[in-house]
Amino acid sequence: MEMDVVQAVAQHAEEEMGREEFQQISAVVASCKMLALQLEGQENDSGEAGDMEGSGDAEETGTTTIDMEALVLAGYLHDISVTAHGYQGHHVKSAELAVEFLRELDVPAGRISRVEQAILAHTTRVPPEQRHSVPLEGRILYDATNLGHLSGLAVVTALIEFGARYREQYRNRKINGEILSAVLRHMEERFIELYQSLYTAPARELAREKFDRTLAFIDGVIEHLSDATPV
Repeated sequence: MEMDVVQAVAQHAEEEMGREEFQQISAVVASCKMLALQLEGQENDSGEAGDMEGSGDAEETGTTTIDMEALVLAGYLHDISVTAHGYQGHHVKSAELAVEFLRELDVPAGRISRVEQAILAHTTRVPPEQRHSVPLEGRILYDATNLGHLSGLAVVTALIEFGARYREQYRNRKINGEILSAVLRHMEERFIELYQSLYTAPARELAREKFDRTLAFIDGVIEHLSDATPV
């Protein structure tokens, strides 16, 4: 891995996004590296890639040839446009900015293309029958960016955001148990969909414990809510 390029990209990301956001990006990069190493370890354990493709992860991982530098660069740059342009369509804008910056660093065109494709893929849920068409770096980046969204903290954050939006829209209406239960059931469905959308077995294994605890938490809250409960 060309450390000068990686260091230049990491510095650029921190300058563009600020220290707090960069810490979150660095955590995503660390998750990318961990997932990639685990996938490579699975390949080594199987003896050859073909053996792995015969396993339960076949359709999700396909080839296990990972361009680690492209993956790391994509990890640092996948949200590079958010600070200036917001989250709407940020994968497209971030990919454009990443290509521009990497060209300035004289990164080889093939690697730039892999970074671009990984960034473009990191926000999209793909049906199982189409997952083989997503570049492996994009699958790993998708999993790394979504691991943190399967925790109880994500539920609390979502509930706070919902409460703020609800009170702004319905100033004179209280949130009762029926409304809150409906919101939690919707969150539960979304959590299940997100978990099922993870590409790799290592990501599912890492997420499983948090995912199970989160679903148990949501089910417990729903069970104890009553229609008359004001919030």
